[in-house]
Amino acid sequence: MNKKLPVSHWFNDDLFSETLLKVFLLVIGVSCLILISLNILAGHYIVAFIETFLLILTVSVWFLPRRWQYYQWVVFFYVSFIFLGILATVAFSPLFSGRQVWVLIFPMSSYLMLGRRIAVWLSGVCLALVAIILYLRFYEPHGIELVSVVINLVFAYLFLWGLTHGAEKIHKKMLATLTVVASTDPLTGLANRRNMIAKYEQQFKAAKKDGDGLAFVLIDLDHFKRVNDNYGHDIGDAVLVDFAERLRAHERDSEQLFRLGGEEFCVLMSASKSKAWAVSFCQYIHDTPFRFNGHDICYTASIGVSSSNEDGGDFKHLYSIADQRLYKAKNSGRNCVVLEG
Repeated sequence: MNKKLPVSHWFNDDLFSETLLKVFLLVIGVSCLILISLNILAGHYIVAFIETFLLILTVSVWFLPRRWQYYQWVVFFYVSFIFLGILATVAFSPLFSGRQVWVLIFPMSSYLMLGRRIAVWLSGVCLALVAIILYLRFYEPHGIELVSVVINLVFAYLFLWGLTHGAEKIHKKMLATLTVVASTDPLTGLANRRNMIAKYEQQFKAAKKDGDGLAFVLIDLDHFKRVNDNYGHDIGDAVLVDFAERLRAHERDSEQLFRLGGEEFCVLMSASKSKAWAVSFCQYIHDTPFRFNGHDICYTASIGVSSSNEDGGDFKHLYSIADQRLYKAKNSGRNCVVLEG
């Protein structure tokens, strides 16, 4: 069976960046293993030793916990060590050896591992050092040819930096868009069940800070199947959209409104006003038919209410209590509110 990543993995910027980082470390590690073997066979033991040290650093960065207080310093040392190795290669290689192209990993690797701010100045310093090394070693014998090499490196460097920065910006925008799509009900535009779980802690802390509790108001439309059977699913969808608009009209904070699925909805609100609100809203739904294409469609709702002040503050417990009271309202003839019991 294939292992599936949780949905939250793909909407978490830190986890996404960590995945990219590990791909980079994997490439570096495999490259080190190959180069160590080749240099040992060629008798270049000093170079093989340096590459072994880099491999040890790579493995260390892979397994270090990202929340360790010195993690960023270890990564900074790791990137700096790679950059110093590349600078040494540039310093001791012929101008047309092609090894100078390795400086082009500076912008992407530093951006990926250290973030934009540190990457800007570190990459800038390394590019300046490369230019100085090339000038001191090769300007006198090569002159204008060296200028051409440096200009090409600089433009390629800037292109890669812009590409990396642009990709990061696009990724963040896509991530934000996908997060909204994944947490929003497409029919009504209300938040969905996943978003309710994420918002609960925020709403609970805010209510507690205000000296109040948090209430779950679970709402289910009565006999909704009859609406679909009598009028068709298109009008059934229109009823759901109408109900969502009524929720918005009666609760201004749209972040507290959720469609949980089917004809079931939820409102998170302060406990102090929840009981009066639920009774008033239930009566409003009963008294106000939905007019659509010349039809007056009458529907009602059953409501169950729980609050952290009276029933505890645990999400699962509060949801379960509200759900039990909702079904008690259903069993009591529907079109009513159950606040306790």
